[in-house]
Amino acid sequence: MPKKPKIGLALGSGASKGLAHLGVLKVLNEKNIKPSFVTGSSIGALIGGLYCCGIDLDMMIKLAKNMKPDIWMDPAVSKKGLLAGKKVEEMFKILTKNKKIEELDIPIKIVATDIINSRRYVFDKGPLWLAMRASIAIPGIFCPVEIDNLVLVDGGVLDRVPAALAKEMGADIIIAVDVCKGNNNIKPKNLFEIILQSIEAMENTLVENMLTKDYIVISPIIKNINPLDFSKVDLCIEEGERAALEVMPSIINALSAYQSDSA
Repeated sequence: MPKKPKIGLALGSGASKGLAHLGVLKVLNEKNIKPSFVTGSSIGALIGGLYCCGIDLDMMIKLAKNMKPDIWMDPAVSKKGLLAGKKVEEMFKILTKNKKIEELDIPIKIVATDIINSRRYVFDKGPLWLAMRASIAIPGIFCPVEIDNLVLVDGGVLDRVPAALAKEMGADIIIAVDVCKGNNNIKPKNLFEIILQSIEAMENTLVENMLTKDYIVISPIIKNINPLDFSKVDLCIEEGERAALEVMPSIINALSAYQSDSA
């Protein structure tokens, strides 16, 4: 009997562009392709964490459409970031019901960046909300998360699309979703946008050598969108769906080839 492959899903960073992950998940669900493992950086960690927590995809889309700035933006008194991040912490605690990573239905590993030791930091246990909060801590925008004498910021700084981590978890077939491929085409108008687009430009160079032919890469192309504009949910989801459907033949071929080889 053919062996069923273990599928790894790596969801990358990308601020508001990461809403396209919802469209990718929608198509995978419709095709009955369920990941055995999930990895995530930044918004990929947020969406991946909620997905592994068992939150219905339609509910996640409704949440995204109602994510007004005053719900998650809280100006910081600290000099370490423009936003304190306490509002998102409370929101994450409620949404995840304070679950621990090791309690989730689907195994997930979440990536943050340890700026003290200049290395990737992987959350594989402990409170899910804390891992998500650390992974979205965009340098200069959100105050970093400080635990165990470490200072943790956005996972995308060193690992925008943690596909290799999915392989480490034991995945046979890895689907990597990179929402930041190509130029942004937006002239930054404020400090937030300058920081985000500078990080994205830096990450583009790193990702070129990381997403090899070992992975099936889904690349939603989302242009002319403000990195912190979370109002274009439908546009991002539609592009995620389009990109996922475009790559679907490759996914089906990989699944068939694996089962044939293992028969």
